[in-house]
Amino acid sequence: MCPAAPIPVRTAILLLLLLGSASAWAETIGWAVNSRGNEIDSQRVDALWRIDLETGQSEYIGWTSYLDVEGLAFNAEGDLFGADDDTKTLIKVNQSTGLGIPVGGQANRNNMELPLSENLDFGMAMDCDGQAWVVSSAQQTLFRADLESGELTVVAEAGSLGAPISDIAFLGDEILGIGVGLNADRTAAAPNLYSIDAQSGRATLIGPLGDAALPYFNAGLDFDDTGVLWAVTDRRAVPGGDFPSAILKIDPVTARAELVAETVIGLESLAVGPAAACELRGTVIPRPVPVLSLEALLLLMLAVLIVGAVQVRSRSA
Repeated sequence: MCPAAPIPVRTAILLLLLLGSASAWAETIGWAVNSRGNEIDSQRVDALWRIDLETGQSEYIGWTSYLDVEGLAFNAEGDLFGADDDTKTLIKVNQSTGLGIPVGGQANRNNMELPLSENLDFGMAMDCDGQAWVVSSAQQTLFRADLESGELTVVAEAGSLGAPISDIAFLGDEILGIGVGLNADRTAAAPNLYSIDAQSGRATLIGPLGDAALPYFNAGLDFDDTGVLWAVTDRRAVPGGDFPSAILKIDPVTARAELVAETVIGLESLAVGPAAACELRGTVIPRPVPVLSLEALLLLMLAVLIVGAVQVRSRSA
């Protein structure tokens, strides 16, 4: 008998959902920064928000002290990190006050060592080993990030993604990415879900998100601890006006999005928790042998009899 082959972590989501079913009735909390918005109080834009993803109810935490935090991610210890595009700074975010501080110390701004003049549009995620990853939709590039210094290192080469990925999320060792929805001129960009290779830095299309997700500009993406893939999408200044950010559930196998709720305007980032499904890494899950029901067996037998009858008739003719 051949040994059961390991299957991609994404196809083990159903198992993870079963394992996490005890918490399926609890609220799912996401953390996000509105890097755009119409708030009268300027400190309520570029601020940290705590959001019930099931209902869209939001709680203002506080201003980050940065002007364009576009990526958020939790490490395994529950610390929250962010990527600021304005100063090209990797920061640690206080979950009680919202205040961001550069990793490596208060004086360590521009610690990514990237040109300040470039608009990169960041997304961010942590893997099961505690490695931080940053993605630039403008450069279509995947980076590894040093959480001690903030420095970014290009994976493979600049532009290797081949798609404008707005944000990324880890399920076990697998990276998924959500594409930018609209270009600056409001033409369609890449409102899709992608799988990303951590070695080559290349994105492979899984499929379009569908009409439920449209229209939007940038987006945040993350898995919760039960393996559900969540997204928030920035719908400020889209065709038709300013709309609250959409909260989506996305099927990681088909890429189809479901609109769940609406929330704070201008969200481009999302952090729900540490990388999900880490307990399934390297797990060999046996592939079940398909078993036909009685009805299916009867239909199969009927089909065989019909084919046989047709062949007998054609020969006798």
